[in-house]
Amino acid sequence: MKVFLKLSFLILMVLISSPSFSSAKNLSVEDFFSNAEFTALQLSPSGKHIALLSPVNERRNIVIMETDGLKNFKPITGFRKQDVAGFFWANDKDIVFTMDSDGNEAFSLFKIDTSKKEPKVVTLVGSRAGASGIRSASVVHTLPEDPDHIIVQFNGRKVTAPDLYKLPIDSRWSDKRKKNTKMKLVAKNPGDVASWIVDNDGEVRGAYSLKGLQGKFHYKDKGEKDFRVIREFNIHDEGISPIAFDFDNQTMYVNSNIGRDKNAIYKYDPNKNKLGELIFEHDVVDVSGLMFSRKQQKLLGISYIYEYPETVYFDKATKKLMSNLQAAFPNKRVSVSSQSRDESLKIVFVNNDNDPGQYYLFNETKNNLTPLVPRMEWLNPNDLSHMKAFKFKSRDGWDIHGYITIPKDSNGKNLPLIVNPHGGPFGVRDSWGFNPEHQFFASRGYATVQVNFRGSGGYGREFEQAGYGGKWGAEMQHDLTDAVKYLVKEGIANPDKVCIYGASYGGYATMAGLAFTPELYKCGVNYVGVTDVGLLFESMPKHWEPQKEIMKVRIGDPEDKELMARMSPLEHVDKIKAPLMIVHGARDPRVVKQHATDLKDALKDRGIALSDDEWIMKRNEGHGFRKEENRIELYKKMEKFLAKHLD
Repeated sequence: MKVFLKLSFLILMVLISSPSFSSAKNLSVEDFFSNAEFTALQLSPSGKHIALLSPVNERRNIVIMETDGLKNFKPITGFRKQDVAGFFWANDKDIVFTMDSDGNEAFSLFKIDTSKKEPKVVTLVGSRAGASGIRSASVVHTLPEDPDHIIVQFNGRKVTAPDLYKLPIDSRWSDKRKKNTKMKLVAKNPGDVASWIVDNDGEVRGAYSLKGLQGKFHYKDKGEKDFRVIREFNIHDEGISPIAFDFDNQTMYVNSNIGRDKNAIYKYDPNKNKLGELIFEHDVVDVSGLMFSRKQQKLLGISYIYEYPETVYFDKATKKLMSNLQAAFPNKRVSVSSQSRDESLKIVFVNNDNDPGQYYLFNETKNNLTPLVPRMEWLNPNDLSHMKAFKFKSRDGWDIHGYITIPKDSNGKNLPLIVNPHGGPFGVRDSWGFNPEHQFFASRGYATVQVNFRGSGGYGREFEQAGYGGKWGAEMQHDLTDAVKYLVKEGIANPDKVCIYGASYGGYATMAGLAFTPELYKCGVNYVGVTDVGLLFESMPKHWEPQKEIMKVRIGDPEDKELMARMSPLEHVDKIKAPLMIVHGARDPRVVKQHATDLKDALKDRGIALSDDEWIMKRNEGHGFRKEENRIELYKKMEKFLAKHLD
């Protein structure tokens, strides 16, 4: 099998590029940040074909192969400027995929017919970004029982109010008319609907509307025409959040924290507006991940993350299957990432915190497991480092959870440390798993810490809301400071060699760390980070406008100029002592490039000029670098920057 796969790869060597193998002691930037060789494997509904993403023409493109014999590898897209963002099989021949343009987050939908000898890309829904806002399309339901249609959400009519459409796969977008004439409107947004809920048949059955902080849950029975309001709520109070309809298309599975702090899984009767059976709860973290069998019409299990990923299975056969698969890969994470319609064929993904992963094909009828392809074959797990969960008490008594990656070949003591705060920040959390950045840092001798500071999601409503209301740069930042002090006290971190690096809100936390605790950090890397909190409100994308009141509660009122100045690192540039690297995408619609250019100008006014290695502004990127060549340039420059200030 291995030899056959190698031969298949050689057939494609002209089109598919992959980095060369490196020794354990000399892993290159390319080894960590080149596009994965194979990823996102998906079985067609019949199971006859597998589609995946692979670097063709130095971009992530779609490749298909026959499942039987794993033969006839065939690239079906060949984009040279953009990466395919994601895809799925709409039926046994058509693949629907999505892309934006240079990071502008205006995602269009495309189709390609894999049965054709020379497949052609067809635009299904076109997007655009400009002064009128970002108009973008997404798939809401794949309609597996209707292979000729999908349900899509699109804000083309009004940028702040996405509508739902039933879209024929056999149709196309007209650039001239700016529409797809075969799209059928199935739910017109009255102006305040933030999200739609469809049942297992793809029928629109619910909607969440939002005006300011007040939300409403609209519902209608099967076949009914008009919605009725069944719940009204404040967005920040306890409540319910629908996840999916049960297969009777009457009861629902929901998250709820009514009468509790942590979200648990319940059954819910929308007609009676009443929570039913408690399905699963956890004392420390919110629970949300449901696993269904469409064939068996039942809930199979629930996955969640406490310190490490965990899964509880309710179905005995599934539990036995996963136990057997797990036994074949001790000390690894085993999951099913795709399956055929009849569920007899499954793509099994095996990975770990120090293993980028390998795909396998499990044939349930034959009860055999066949190796498919690796994500990044050139990385040897034995050469990489482990990520470990830890927790500590904040200065005001909160339990703060996080993860630490310590270089494999170190003694784990007195190490240079990189603090890597996550983006978001609200409702987002760091999790355990393979992280190429942290493996890269570990290979250079640096420990890396991730902190789920207050405001992070996943630990209940009280913990998230402890970060609301002007806590940026204050209590939320204190949690990062306290993490550093904890690791110094434990003997892990060298207090004289600590750097902070983050993206988006993590970029804000980087700047806040340098400005508000200048004695703590020896350097900082601000990646697409907020520097002026008031500007964040002034420049928000138009489709975010319905969320403005929520942002005011969570971040702070932009009319409070004193608060905005207190929180904004741009107003405190004079306090920054440590060397700084600034990285930004010129087409970033979330944190516009002015955040970076204003900071650069403010530093220049103080006589601090950034070198070409300390200032990276890419015209063809948005909120984070997606293009392989830009990522590689970024981390090569970051490697030099860190070595200069931490070694």
